[in-house]
Parts: sequence; C-alpha cells; structure tokens
Amino acid sequence: MNDVRPPIPASCAHRPTVGGLVAPVINLQLADGGVDFRSPHQAAYARCWTQRLCQTCGNGLVRPAVLFGGPNQLASGHFDEPPLCPPCALYASRACPMVAGRQDRYSDRARVSEGHRGKKCTDPACGCGGYLPANLNAGDAGGDPAHPWYAPFVDPRGYTVTVSDVESPCPDADCRHASHTRRIVSGGFLNRPPLKVVLVSSPGEGRVWRRLTEAEAAELLPATYTLPEGARLA
Repeated sequence: MNDVRPPIPASCAHRPTVGGLVAPVINLQLADGGVDFRSPHQAAYARCWTQRLCQTCGNGLVRPAVLFGGPNQLASGHFDEPPLCPPCALYASRACPMVAGRQDRYSDRARVSEGHRGKKCTDPACGCGGYLPANLNAGDAGGDPAHPWYAPFVDPRGYTVTVSDVESPCPDADCRHASHTRRIVSGGFLNRPPLKVVLVSSPGEGRVWRRLTEAEAAELLPATYTLPEGARLA
C-alpha cells in the first residue's frame, strides 16, 4: 500500500481529489481548483463540530466517531480537530504526513492560501479581495517538533462543542474597523470516557495504529469529564 497516496475510502467516493488525495470538506478550496490542506474553512469547521459531520467526507457521524489529537489534547479532553468517521480516520492516518508520523516537525512554510493562489476568491461575484486567514482557534505550530498522535473513538454525543471570542480581520474595505470580535466554534470537550484510544503514530516510529490498553489510556486521559469553569458552549 502507498501510504503517501493511500486508497480512497468509499465514504469519500463523492469528494474531489487533488494530486491523488481527497479534498476534505473542512479544508479551504482555492479559486484555481486546488486545496490548502493546512487551512480550514471556518464555516465548514463549525458545521462539522455543531452538526456532527465527518471533517473529511462530510457525512453525518454514527457511533463511533474519531478525534485526532496529541498528548496535551488527550490530557485536557479538549480537541480542536473536528471529528471523523472511522473509514476517513484510517485514511487520514496514512494520507496526512503529520498524523502518519512522516514529519519530525510542523511545517514553517507559508500556507498556500497566504500566497498568490489565495488572492482570488472562489466566488467571482465576491468583492472580498481574496482569502483572509480564518484559522483562529490556536497559535500556529510552525516549526514545532512533532508529537505522538492519538485517536479516541467516541460516541457522537461524547463531546460538548465550545466557542471562543476572537479578533478577526474585516474583509470589507469600506469598513472603518480593521477587525471585529467574532464568536467562533473552537473545538469540543470530552464529556465521557472514550470507547477506546488508538496510538496513531509516534515520532521516530511513524504510523503505529495500536489500541492502547485501558491502563495506558487512563494515564493519558483526564481524571474527570466535567467542563472547566468558564468554558463557553456552542
């Protein structure tokens, strides 16, 4: 099997492809037909969380759903990557170079949408002047060392969606304000223990995909599943 361009699962048969890879629902579509695989489209990101849709194929989630995250997200119980269906999770665990453990660091290069390919909107009638960064949920990890990736398998109701207030650039050139405060979906908190946890990959080992024992998972997961004080719910 070619893990760089693995077989496309049936769940994604309806999705377009770019360079032999599925174009996920969540990622930013460029006007030239390409995809910025490192940048989410904020509206699609929010829909996947709030409507419980797979971030890759866009289909509705059934039990179990799968979340991807590192040790810190597993320990806190808060995940910013939207959920996936199991077939798409298996696909992403091979297709995504970071999740598959093929990179030892996060890329520190500019995102595709930050260059000339992002200067033209996909809607010809739109006067926004091109793409504005919409990945407002977390700081850029560019250049940071890779970490192990885990996949908790959860009930689709096993997480609570959260929101955050952020300063967002205003796309209206005639507006007197450079930015506005927006309330955006920022991820989800586990509200119960996962059904199981899989170690997806580990730095130096690459893709592992091994189910953790209950004892191993317990050492990594939160002690309780109560929402932290001050958490804002969608």
